[in-house]
Amino acid sequence: MLKKANRTVMNMGLAALLVPAALTFSTTSASANDGGAAPAPVQEKVTPSVPQQQATTTTNQKVIVNVSALNIRQGASFSSPVVGTATQGQEFAILKEANGLVEIAPNKWISKSSTYVTIASGKPSASQVKGVSTSTPSTSTASATTSAAQETSTPAPAPTTSTASGSTVNVARSLVGSPYQWAGNTPSGFDCSGFIAYVFNHSGHSISRTSVANYWNMATKISSPQPGDLVFFQNTYTSGPSHMGIYIGNGQMIHAGSHGVAVADLDVSYYQDHFLGYGRF
Repeated sequence: MLKKANRTVMNMGLAALLVPAALTFSTTSASANDGGAAPAPVQEKVTPSVPQQQATTTTNQKVIVNVSALNIRQGASFSSPVVGTATQGQEFAILKEANGLVEIAPNKWISKSSTYVTIASGKPSASQVKGVSTSTPSTSTASATTSAAQETSTPAPAPTTSTASGSTVNVARSLVGSPYQWAGNTPSGFDCSGFIAYVFNHSGHSISRTSVANYWNMATKISSPQPGDLVFFQNTYTSGPSHMGIYIGNGQMIHAGSHGVAVADLDVSYYQDHFLGYGRF
């Protein structure tokens, strides 16, 4: 019996030696030399990814609309689609706050800027409470944005003495929310240079649609921008002058970035790193 057991153990050891090691497969992605085409670059993808604030629940507070029309947005972001309009005098209980907006009903947010609303303690007056209808939204984000008050998270800049400059800023603000589209130059979709051409041609100027680099060469360079002037950036999606926006005051611009037409703060590190200069047509 002992000899038979020893033979069994020896046979098992020999079998173990003959079993091939488990095959492993590399998960390394194909190199740039594997013959695959490199993905096409996304033009003017310049809007940095900014972490969104978590919504905080608010109790026993209400918001009172102080302007004739104020955009109601689907989410807690100024780039979120417009889904309706709140009118002057309406009062709503505040459900949550996030990113400079307040939630007044599920998936319905408005700006909390003192330019447009008043935040007060207590619940809405029964005589003034009006429902937020889901049937009010426009089918066109651009038209809804134009008809409603143009909300931003900070007060609008003081009016400029230049009628043309003021008109330029107003036209630019009316397009906030328009989507991004490569080579687009209408409210249904813009890229950055198409946005500039559209705004200036609809605010008393006459300019041709061209590249950012050409606009930089055309513009008179300035060091102290006024609302309606241009802000240029370089080395974004390509080398040299490659992105631009319209300065609106208070260290902000409106531009057509990768997330559509939006207001942006110029002190964001991405814009500081790529800043080229200011210009004026």
